[in-house]
Amino acid sequence: MLRELKQLLNIIIFSSMIIVSLSLPTQAQNKYAVILIYHKFDNPKYPSTSIPIKDFEAQMRYLKENNYNVVSLDKIIDYIKNGYIPPKTVSITIDDGYKSTMKAFKILKKYNFPFTLFLYMEAIGRYPDFLSYNQINQLKKYRKITFGNHSYTHFHFPKVKKGFDKNQFIEKFREDTLKAEKSFIKIIGYKPKYYAYPYGEYNELMVKVLKDLGYKAAFTQDPSSVYTKNNLYIIPRQPIVGHWGTLKHFKKILNIEPLPVIDSKPSFGNLKKNPPDKIMAKIKNLQDYKNCGIYISELGWIKAKRNKDTIYVENIPKLKRWKNRIGFTCFDKKTKKSASFFYMVINPQ
Repeated sequence: MLRELKQLLNIIIFSSMIIVSLSLPTQAQNKYAVILIYHKFDNPKYPSTSIPIKDFEAQMRYLKENNYNVVSLDKIIDYIKNGYIPPKTVSITIDDGYKSTMKAFKILKKYNFPFTLFLYMEAIGRYPDFLSYNQINQLKKYRKITFGNHSYTHFHFPKVKKGFDKNQFIEKFREDTLKAEKSFIKIIGYKPKYYAYPYGEYNELMVKVLKDLGYKAAFTQDPSSVYTKNNLYIIPRQPIVGHWGTLKHFKKILNIEPLPVIDSKPSFGNLKKNPPDKIMAKIKNLQDYKNCGIYISELGWIKAKRNKDTIYVENIPKLKRWKNRIGFTCFDKKTKKSASFFYMVINPQ
């Protein structure tokens, strides 16, 4: 009897070891997520922010037929916090709250996909191109929808003058966020926990306000994929708009990996010095990457120099635009895929 118990115990231990080993995220399993961002549908008057609804349906069909893990933003945040993202993970977001959202909603219901709608609160129920209260109530009945805050005024908040008063800036952004929250609670029925930056523009002061107000995460329009080391208040999203709205581009961005940037300079937000001494990124396992480049909005692509685990460019001219996106891209030797990391810097005018 004792021998049988020992044998049974050994079997249980061995089986448990197999189960644990299978469930642990290996390097090959630990993937990334792509958060899609849409604005308008079937609105040819605004081609840069709209896509044909037939293209949207083709994209949703592609996700379904190819077994993508389409999840809510709640799941994305859980994945980041737990340090593991399942393969082929996608989340769908729509910004602003235009009336054409209802066209996309029919398709999202058809495929039973969760999605997040970020609302520009001043416009909801007031402006003719935006969702009515009745339409919002229809959306609320869908169990797989999440609503998020997209500001009250949809202002270019980071566009400030040199020598601006930080405290005044913080208070202005805080007031707008709280005003949006008040309207949001009245219409939606609960306080938002996610924020999408208007125009995808942000700085470190806005991040501070959102943290202080208890937001769980905030989302940009930086065209990168999401991985477990992302800052929860500058989570990137891939814009699917205009000429980026084709199925060809859609498939392409689903296969862009996140570049594992450990540190970058200058840091995101307001520039402390213009021009920066250098633009650089420290990258985990840089030896696994080749053909690295650095992107600056007003300067375009620049071939990067390499030094150990760092890629960089020097002798940058003074930046003239009030905002620039900085991007680092490399080619992954192992997966044969492109990898990227983008963020925004602000140049007070």
